[in-house]
Amino acid sequence: MLRAVGRMPEDNTHPFVFRVEIAPEQVDAIAPRLREALAASGNDGEITRRAAEVAEREEKLRRDQEELEQRARQLMEREAELGSSDELTASERIRFAQRRQYIELSEHEVETREHELLHREAEFEADVILREDRIERWRTELMDLEQQLERRERDLADYVEQLQGTITYGDPLPQPPGVSELRRSA
Repeated sequence: MLRAVGRMPEDNTHPFVFRVEIAPEQVDAIAPRLREALAASGNDGEITRRAAEVAEREEKLRRDQEELEQRARQLMEREAELGSSDELTASERIRFAQRRQYIELSEHEVETREHELLHREAEFEADVILREDRIERWRTELMDLEQQLERRERDLADYVEQLQGTITYGDPLPQPPGVSELRRSA
């Protein structure tokens, strides 16, 4: 499940904060697209560094999860061995209870880290998307300005031709380009 939340920041350093929350089951589907977006966008060093940190944390979480699963299997095997024996001492029971508690706490810690990682990854992806949108908006504005400049260059060239005709043939003076635009805006 994807969920987007937008809000105005209190510190006014950025005009708008956009956060995306991604369900754990969707991380594997989003991670390749995120890496492609980073590679295609020509990102700055900060984005690359953050992407590397996210990948490194993902790998650490996977290793931690595998280690916990292996410990749980070993503990279950040992409990099964000892469970068949009726000679379990009180100290062994206490030790097993402590191990079980440690494993449960470790699993909770891994889940917490995984949630934090997913949250950071979602923020990172939202940041990339916002930057791409901003670049696209700038590109559109630049194209509009280029078209306006080309139109003004044509108008100026036409005006120069008219002036040359006035000087050569004595035609009346033409109206400078842009005057009609000023009258319309007034």
